[in-house]
Amino acid sequence: MNEMNDALKQEFSEPLWDDVDDIVLDENKKKIFIAGDSTACDYPHTGDPNRYPRTGWGQVFGELFGDDVQVVNCAISGRSSKSFMKEKNFGYICNKISEGDLLIIQFAHNDSKESDKSRYTSPEDGSYQESIYKYINAAREKGAVPILATSITRNIPSDDTLVPYSEALKVLGEKEGIPVLDIYELSHKHLIGSPDEHRLFHMVLEPHDKRFTDNPEFIHSEYYKSGSRDNTHLNINGARYIAGLIKSELDRLNIII
Repeated sequence: MNEMNDALKQEFSEPLWDDVDDIVLDENKKKIFIAGDSTACDYPHTGDPNRYPRTGWGQVFGELFGDDVQVVNCAISGRSSKSFMKEKNFGYICNKISEGDLLIIQFAHNDSKESDKSRYTSPEDGSYQESIYKYINAAREKGAVPILATSITRNIPSDDTLVPYSEALKVLGEKEGIPVLDIYELSHKHLIGSPDEHRLFHMVLEPHDKRFTDNPEFIHSEYYKSGSRDNTHLNINGARYIAGLIKSELDRLNIII
């Protein structure tokens, strides 16, 4: 239980790292917008603060596409489907997304914090689905394609708090004819089947962790001396693994951008 409480505490204490004002859109490229939380957002890998190797899957998603596609990562750490709508990033998506673009929607980690009414939503009372519909409608109003993605699993095999949210998304997707990328199922199955390998994907680091010393910025990272015991967020290897899962699911479902 302490491990689970620590994971939740880490998820809800994150500040805003990104500013959509810094994004330069290329009108000649097809676009994939991402609305999500800390498991998807960008983190600084240089300067101060330096969070390397902590990485959101959206931060590396663009590596999987050619020069004709631009990934527009609007995910914000610590936000739920409810609280994200109060951020300018949501307004940015509503204003900038265009016909034929994709919008990948992935929330649940922060929605599950029942004690925080500013972020909590529930699939049982329908408040979670109500929030998700706001993103669906924002995409559809501009002729863009909404894509629902269930949240990545935590590196805690016994944790099932994300399951009701995943199930709700799958029901909603079937009802609305919207593709659902079941990343929770895929990542949790891998967690159960390959626990030793899976733990390498999260921010479970030893001080001076040798896996990341090939990047000179690691010695300037806040994790270099202290290490980390974070079972929620991804290191750069985990981010690339999850990004690969999402790309594979898009390909499998023949979702063409």
